[in-house]
Amino acid sequence: MKKTLLTVASIVVLAAILLTGCQNPSETSAIKEGSITLAVNPEIRVNYDEDALVTSIEGLNVDGESIVSLYPDFVGKECDVVLADLAALIKDQGYFIEDIDGNKKNVVIKLEEGSYIPNGEFLSDLETAVRSKVDEGNNIVTIDSDDYDERYENKSYISYDKAKEIALAQAHISGDDITFVEKEFDFDDGLAIYELEFSQAGINYEYDIDALTGKVISAHNSNSVQNDDTDYGPLNDGVTDYHDSDYGPNSDGITDYGNTDYGPNNDGVTDYDDTDYGPLNDGVTNYDDTDYGPNNDGVTNYDDTDYGPNADGVTDYSPAPTPDTTPAPSNDSNYSNYGNSSNYDASSNYDDGNSDYD
Repeated sequence: MKKTLLTVASIVVLAAILLTGCQNPSETSAIKEGSITLAVNPEIRVNYDEDALVTSIEGLNVDGESIVSLYPDFVGKECDVVLADLAALIKDQGYFIEDIDGNKKNVVIKLEEGSYIPNGEFLSDLETAVRSKVDEGNNIVTIDSDDYDERYENKSYISYDKAKEIALAQAHISGDDITFVEKEFDFDDGLAIYELEFSQAGINYEYDIDALTGKVISAHNSNSVQNDDTDYGPLNDGVTDYHDSDYGPNSDGITDYGNTDYGPNNDGVTDYDDTDYGPLNDGVTNYDDTDYGPNNDGVTNYDDTDYGPNADGVTDYSPAPTPDTTPAPSNDSNYSNYGNSSNYDASSNYDDGNSDYD
């Protein structure tokens, strides 16, 4: 009986050893590293190890590459220190000057899908570090592992709820009376975006959010009238900010000039004193004397000309010398072979049309 029990125990131990030996090493020791993306307009990815020490950084767009080129000393530094340094460089290079929909830009800190989280305070420490380097009006938005939408084939797309949170942060609005009237996940030139429409207190908002980075791509609201804001240069917020315009959500179809040949107030008249165009056209270009219009006398009023009724066929250069029968030297500038006053006579050998060549 004891022998039998011993045999059974040996089999159990052996099986345990065999099972342990057959396991995939990657299943027992997960890779402990990760990536954080910092997105303003520059997009920069920061890669780190299990101790949250930075191993590499890379610019994900042209602006990101420009910032990375200014920061060569990063290897081995703590992740929060590197993100703070990068945020300071982005600010120094003027990327926070630009407003979006009249408000300062969001700063997005995105934990890439599947990244290792070294400790429970990791993301909050990153947010605090970045906050210390940007302006008070710049909202910090954090995207973590719970903010991805598993329904899409690309598991790196943020969820609709996160896109809404980002839009509201950029618009600087909050409250229970916000109504989202449209949700659309779309591709614009290959870029995955959330097209959001929402309203609060009678103001309508239209925002496009990058589904990969969480950046606000375009934004405007129906109450935007900003004289100093344009669609060009560093203050570009995507809105044509005219008081009254034929473009954008406030378009009333009228170009608001005093009198115009365009739009619903068009009277068909270009309001100049006298014109050859429109209903006041008298057919006369009002110059002193011309060869055009009803006062045309057919004469271009120069002293003497080879054109018009007074043309005599002579280009009035200095008069030619008295003709004789002596052939003029070919290089004599006093003789002319042109016009009726040419130095030829009836007996000249130059008038017979014969070149006298053999």
